[in-house]
Amino acid sequence: MQYDEEWMNAGYRQGMGSAKFLPPPDRNRIRAYHLMPPEHGISSISLRRIKVARISELNDPFELMALNTRKHEISRIVERFKRLRNDKTGLLCFSRNWTNPLLWSHYAANHKGVCLGFDLSPGEDLKDVCYSDERPQIEDGEVSITDKDGELLLRTKYKDWTYEDEFRKFIDLSTAKPEHGLFFVPFNAELELKEVILGQRNEFSIESIRELVESRNPGAVVFKTRLERGGFRIVGDGRFPPEVPVNTA
Repeated sequence: MQYDEEWMNAGYRQGMGSAKFLPPPDRNRIRAYHLMPPEHGISSISLRRIKVARISELNDPFELMALNTRKHEISRIVERFKRLRNDKTGLLCFSRNWTNPLLWSHYAANHKGVCLGFDLSPGEDLKDVCYSDERPQIEDGEVSITDKDGELLLRTKYKDWTYEDEFRKFIDLSTAKPEHGLFFVPFNAELELKEVILGQRNEFSIESIRELVESRNPGAVVFKTRLERGGFRIVGDGRFPPEVPVNTA
């Protein structure tokens, strides 16, 4: 059975990777995907937690620096804003779908890694990323970052990052668990693990991962991926759990 129409009726875009065999989440939840290297995936599943990214660690050097900084005083203001935010705020980065091969190449150890699918609760801490080919201007006369400017900085990325189809959950670091200089948040009702997707080059036994997931995160579905035969997407390889009523024709 395919659930494409149900996903689209729930507000998701056509071509959701999991619509082949899974129904969409409840309408008061948002399905979100986070890709990572294999060892981090196993750790997250086993310890039921996910690492919070620091702003200073993100792979885009323009993060929180999106404003046009031709004027030197504006550059200083933006740099100070980024430093202050980095000290207080972290984030979890999610994609809306897992089928783009670039995601697996860049974030999941060249398709050897893991993608975790979560159900999130909507709220003000969730922000859509806006993609732009122009750096926005700060209003003339401003001597600090306004709330409006700050919101824009937290969400703006260059248009070539569009493939990530990203949204973000911002985390107050004072609420996260520190450990050896890193920060983590636990899986819970606001961050509920629903899918464990193994990259097509992942070397873990799918049976062993299913056992691990069942022991630590009962109810989450585990499956592996392959290359799409008629296109350039990443898709499920068809070896779904027996309880999943999938039609692979």
